[in-house]
Amino acid sequence: MKLKTIKNVAFSISFLAILAAPASVLAETFTGKLNGHSCAHEGKTCPVDRLDPHLALERDFVLQDKSGDYYFLQMPRSVKARHALENVIVTGELNKKYHSIDVNEFKVKVNGSSKIVWSKKLQQEELDSLYNETSSAPIFIN
Repeated sequence: MKLKTIKNVAFSISFLAILAAPASVLAETFTGKLNGHSCAHEGKTCPVDRLDPHLALERDFVLQDKSGDYYFLQMPRSVKARHALENVIVTGELNKKYHSIDVNEFKVKVNGSSKIVWSKKLQQEELDSLYNETSSAPIFIN
């Protein structure tokens, strides 16, 4: 009886640990270059450089790996446009059906290291600081 109770407790603790694990455990890491979607679809690399007017015309930017496969990134387009043609590291959950990644963290490779330029956590912290009622913004009363 005592052995059965110990097994039940051990199972319960293991089960709770799995439930309590952060969602990031499901996240995967992807590396590649940011490319314009229409160009990736046609098998090209574009824009040509960061001054290329094509940047403004491109509807979205995708992460393209060395094999030529590409993934849509669920994150702000403005961040992607700013880092077009750069080598990036993306952490997030892959949706195989839509060939997209729900991005948790977006890093840009710079001189052999990487720098976080966007994450869900950083975005939420910024929104919280902007809309926090206890902020030091002046209050005008009529």
